Amino acid sequence: MMLKRLAILPALLATIIFLSGCVGEPRSETIVIPGTEDEHTAESGSKPFQVKTIYRLPISDTENDQLLGWTDSESILGLFQGPDSKMSRTQSLQRLSPPYVQFETLRSVDVDPWNLELSPNGKYIAGPKNSEDSTLLKLISLSDGQETIMATIKFRHEMLLTKLTWSDNSRYISYLVTDIASEAVTGPVSGQADVATGPVVKLAVYDTNARQVKFYPLKGLKGTFAKVKLSDDGQNILIVWEKNERTASIGMGTITGSSIKIEYEHQSGEDQVAWLNKDQFVFLGTEGTLYEYDRRNMALSVLLENVLSFQLSQDRKYIAYSQQENDLISIFAGKLQGNNILYKASVYQGVYPSGMYWGAQNDRLLIHGRKMYSPAKQPRNPEPSVVMNNQPFIIKFQ
Repeated sequence: MMLKRLAILPALLATIIFLSGCVGEPRSETIVIPGTEDEHTAESGSKPFQVKTIYRLPISDTENDQLLGWTDSESILGLFQGPDSKMSRTQSLQRLSPPYVQFETLRSVDVDPWNLELSPNGKYIAGPKNSEDSTLLKLISLSDGQETIMATIKFRHEMLLTKLTWSDNSRYISYLVTDIASEAVTGPVSGQADVATGPVVKLAVYDTNARQVKFYPLKGLKGTFAKVKLSDDGQNILIVWEKNERTASIGMGTITGSSIKIEYEHQSGEDQVAWLNKDQFVFLGTEGTLYEYDRRNMALSVLLENVLSFQLSQDRKYIAYSQQENDLISIFAGKLQGNNILYKASVYQGVYPSGMYWGAQNDRLLIHGRKMYSPAKQPRNPEPSVVMNNQPFIIKFQ
């Protein structure tokens, strides 16, 4: 048995040398290909996820609805148009609680509805409010409605490049801005800036405890920026940007004093990225490969293949992800353990998820997406197409 195990080790571990596109120095990277689930000893009491109940949410088939996430272990928050509403839009936040059949209107919010971000602890929302000459970045308490102006972006001087993003512990809000100089050349797409011509891209970090924002210049990167996410300690960042139309990258950096040092870069397929801790993160690479990177030993682990999207639980112990096999899209749930995903189980099929949100107790999964046509109903089109109607629902696990 021992000889048999030793014989398969070379197939599980490979080391390659590559040139880092960020720092311009040769670095070694260990790529770990995990073994099968059967090779791991099952934990006591652990078992695959099993669906207990599926709740269809009473949300109308309209693009005006926006799910924001969980406010507690059972209730969700969003901007919804009820099925019997004759109004095209409401600026009021609404809550749905079990059994998810009746909206509860909370309060009106004076922000742009499409860029609201709910804090992971469900206590605050953050978002911009545009006017003729500026953008106000607001922080709003859900308990009392108190508004805090985090920053004011004057259109003549700055441009907001990314959406606001919360750290997983709900303390920090991060985003990217760039100076607008007279000699600057900016692209036609929002979020694009060529730093070589003059303007400096800056990371903005708002500390909800200190109630202040700090800026850090981000030098050496150019392209279209898609996302930035800060770690819970406020000292490490993940940045996703497109270098050109064909190449997108994920970069990990460290805040040192008043500057940022990019330590790692890898080609990325999407802007989906998540911290496991201050040293490890998970991201979706090209061709649907889900990776985990650990900077302590510079190890890049392959978690899954052919992944369309993923979402970690709030405690980062579990993962939900979608995969497509032939014409069928399935949503899975599993447990993260080391460099592996154990106890994987399919929990839903036939929906392309645009958003997945774990409940605080990991016993519920909120899914928002588009239902797929059955290939049998589309004989003229061999590829699966998406029905343009929303399919929000909650899966409750046993």
